[in-house]
Amino acid sequence: MLNKVFINISKLYSLAGGVRIHDALNDCAIYENAYMRVCDGKIVDVGYMCDLKIVDEVVIDLHNQIVIPGIVDAHSHLVFGGSRVNEYAMKIQGASYMDIYNAGGGIHSTVKATREASFEELYEQAKKHIYEMVACGVTTLEVKSGYGLNKETELKQLRVVKQLDKDLPIDIVSTFMPAHALPKGYTSYVYLDEMKDTVLPVVVEEQLAEYMDCFLEKGVFDCDESYHILKAGKEAGLKIKIHIDEIEDIGGTDVACALGATSVEHCMVTNGSSMDKLKDKGIVAVILPATSFNLCKEYANVSLMKEKGLIIALSNDFNPGSCPCTDSLWMARIASRGLRLTPNEVLSMMTINSAKAIDREDIIGSLECNKQADFVVMNCSSFDEVIANMMKNPITAVYKKGENILC
Repeated sequence: MLNKVFINISKLYSLAGGVRIHDALNDCAIYENAYMRVCDGKIVDVGYMCDLKIVDEVVIDLHNQIVIPGIVDAHSHLVFGGSRVNEYAMKIQGASYMDIYNAGGGIHSTVKATREASFEELYEQAKKHIYEMVACGVTTLEVKSGYGLNKETELKQLRVVKQLDKDLPIDIVSTFMPAHALPKGYTSYVYLDEMKDTVLPVVVEEQLAEYMDCFLEKGVFDCDESYHILKAGKEAGLKIKIHIDEIEDIGGTDVACALGATSVEHCMVTNGSSMDKLKDKGIVAVILPATSFNLCKEYANVSLMKEKGLIIALSNDFNPGSCPCTDSLWMARIASRGLRLTPNEVLSMMTINSAKAIDREDIIGSLECNKQADFVVMNCSSFDEVIANMMKNPITAVYKKGENILC
């Protein structure tokens, strides 16, 4: 197979050099007037046009467009049935997330619709949403279950995810999230033990998930309950992610540290002491600013997280209720404005740092030798222009392992 060499890249944001913290978030390791050579889906050379020697290879001229690494969306709830549009008016008139939840809406209404949907219906809807994400630059996506809350539907969701990963050109990372809400008619430990004893073994046997997650929040699952189910997942061989501190801080950081979690997600009310603990353990804080925006909530204290040296990732949190959005560029623009982040900081957090949140930083998230050739071509002068301008999508091509997957 001939090499491909992509030439006349006005700015190549390589993000070479690993995960970013502190001031390094602003260093995107940019090559100006660059080329990139790809062979068998991997990057084999990056450099400046003045040094390029073309041999027997396919030449692809990018005509002075910019190139960024493929966006890594490390938090989504992609597979679900139904819609929650009817909740919007309630939210905008002041109903809280927990008000809607306790009234039988929120997750409960999506659970009902997801249980009623067929495998094929869930698959087709999720597939459509994935291609919407690809059009916005996503090349790797994490997907959680959690809208089943029974054996049949949790497994149905995860099997949809596995089939999507097999069929579609992006990489999909699967997370089993049995503790997303407590179904009616159960006490917490009876439900959690049912998930642990009857669903978890099938998840492991069929290799349906890499991670386990839990909604650790006041009124949902407390620290002891969350530890109970997550510890079972870890002992079964799954890595750990945890939703914490979205509404109230009830000690989720301690659970994450005790279990050696890869990431904690939301972190909207995480305090300074908890940040210190996360930093010491190297746990990634996955921030979801589009959710804060949509719920009219305060944003996570990313300024203090940066000061303390946390690894911070940005993701979209696509779901039917708190963030019905598949547009990662829109999320990036919200993040810059709501969190007071520079465009370079945003890019670092949604590429190499998000790759760290799914333990893929060694193979994706930056454009350097021996990594997958996952990248996005944009018809603009810089990534600053992408963030500053809110009126268009500048993407002209999305490459996964060196092949254009943009429809």
